[in-house]
Amino acid sequence: MNKLWNYEDYVNHLSHESMLVRRWAFNALENRFANRYEDRVASLLNDENEYLACVAPKYLALHEAVWHAPAILESFRSGQGNVPGNCAGALAKMKYEPAVDAMLQYLENPRSVETLLGVFDYLGSSRDEKCHDALRFEVVHANDPLLLGAAIGDLLHHRNPEDLDPVLEKYFASQNPDSRYDMLLRNIASPLGAGAYFTDLTDSGRNNLLEKPDEAINRLLSSNTQIEIDKNLLESMVESLQKGRCEDFATMIASDSNKIVNARYPQNDRPDYLDEFHDQDAMCMALLEDLSRRSAIWKQVKNNKELGTKLANLIVSVYFAVKEREAYLRASHPEAGVEELLFALRNTGSVLPMPIRKKIRKLAPISELKANLTEDLATWGDIWTVRLMGQIGDRDFVPDLVYVLQNSDGIDYIYSDAIASLNALDESADEDILAAIENKDLGECQSFPILEHMPYAEAYDLAVRFWEGGSDDKMHFYEMYVFCLKGIGDKRGIATLQNMYANDTDAEYVGDCLECLGKIHNISIPESAEIEKKRKEHLEMQRDRQRRLNELAEKSRLKKEHDAVENREAPVPFKRNTKKVGRNDPCPCGSGKKYKKCCLNKR
Repeated sequence: MNKLWNYEDYVNHLSHESMLVRRWAFNALENRFANRYEDRVASLLNDENEYLACVAPKYLALHEAVWHAPAILESFRSGQGNVPGNCAGALAKMKYEPAVDAMLQYLENPRSVETLLGVFDYLGSSRDEKCHDALRFEVVHANDPLLLGAAIGDLLHHRNPEDLDPVLEKYFASQNPDSRYDMLLRNIASPLGAGAYFTDLTDSGRNNLLEKPDEAINRLLSSNTQIEIDKNLLESMVESLQKGRCEDFATMIASDSNKIVNARYPQNDRPDYLDEFHDQDAMCMALLEDLSRRSAIWKQVKNNKELGTKLANLIVSVYFAVKEREAYLRASHPEAGVEELLFALRNTGSVLPMPIRKKIRKLAPISELKANLTEDLATWGDIWTVRLMGQIGDRDFVPDLVYVLQNSDGIDYIYSDAIASLNALDESADEDILAAIENKDLGECQSFPILEHMPYAEAYDLAVRFWEGGSDDKMHFYEMYVFCLKGIGDKRGIATLQNMYANDTDAEYVGDCLECLGKIHNISIPESAEIEKKRKEHLEMQRDRQRRLNELAEKSRLKKEHDAVENREAPVPFKRNTKKVGRNDPCPCGSGKKYKKCCLNKR
């Protein structure tokens, strides 16, 4: 095949004078070479283009390039716009402790919501006690539902059961007609591993645990087949909800969860590799026990069905999360083999633990992963199997990923994951992929985003052939086709894009793609002046709109602060009256064990 660009070509274009070309090169490295780390991406830190300055720290964090953390921290301090928030998020993933003081200092004078959210992420990832206390302080003081939700979620990542009481008190005090407050329970559920279950119960609009508990729970079970509930317990759950005995329901779930967790972790000799699962289960238990004791709240539920439904959704979601974690215990053992890993993969929920993912990638069980896909492609195990195929990158996965695209819907997670995984396969798979497209095993909607990352003259020929002889509804694929031509990088795409630009001058992205190809091949195009003028006009419109939005946001913030002062007392900051016992300190009970393995989670 006629190859147009190789790996080093893309890397060399990272330093091109044109921002459009640098973005083109990075896009290729991020997608086509997703499994290969390139250290020279660090040159994009502080790039004059905000997009590149934002994606560079994310890329470095994804590949665990911690040696670039000092430069990312400096970018956090000096960056503008969305850059500091992305840098803070990257430092959070890297767990870079030297950034603690900079993050805490930012809280004293926050300048943007985006950056503040990134700082919250960092504070949630750090095990420094000052970060924990800062987040707890933010939870107590926050009024904006977006910031409150973020602070709650990041605080609970510290896995301290003592935080649940003030979090729930804040939630019950924050009941508001504003629909954004509905997100607060999701922010509580997510750190406990229950976010996807909560979404299943709340987003579809079909589930109502108080009105039709049997239908709602069975629908959740049918879409999460890895979870099994004892028949008698299930009947009791449904009966309690049908009769409006929500407090009994909460107590029942807390009791069964307690049995599960106590049987799961031997108190005297729990191995360290189970600590993360234990701490998450302990948080779930603390939440369920707390809710089961709130009699005053359950009395309110009789007159507030909406609140009752939300709390029932949270309880069921957390219960499902506790049951899900059983699949991970054996796979987390240091000597776990393929059988244990595949069991965990088949029975996973929305978040397959990173250590298990790394083990599967290292062992690369090709045939076992191919056999792991179910016929319906409807489980989280299927989704994670497809993702792992791309991360392993073996050519043998081509027919399986094509099958997934043929048998899934464009709005499904697994569909977009299959495209990403095909793009990430080793170059040895390119001929097979192009053959599948040429044989029309895939349609236009599936082929264009794959051909976009295939730097071959043959890929360009296929893209043009699909466009000229494909569906009559070409406008449905118009944008895909334009970006496909730019991604391939064939010189012939210049004339094609010039013709499209001449007939659709309102499509700014056509001009950008045309200019990008011209600069890649060092060819002057007469449309450049007009393209640049329109880009500047569009950028100025964006800046003006952002200025107006910031002004509105500031007015809204000042009004809320004024109303808060007028209508209620200022919240009392969280203060600790006694020295906090560290997780690894000797337990105060005198058992001789570490606090985290003794009384930390006893209630």
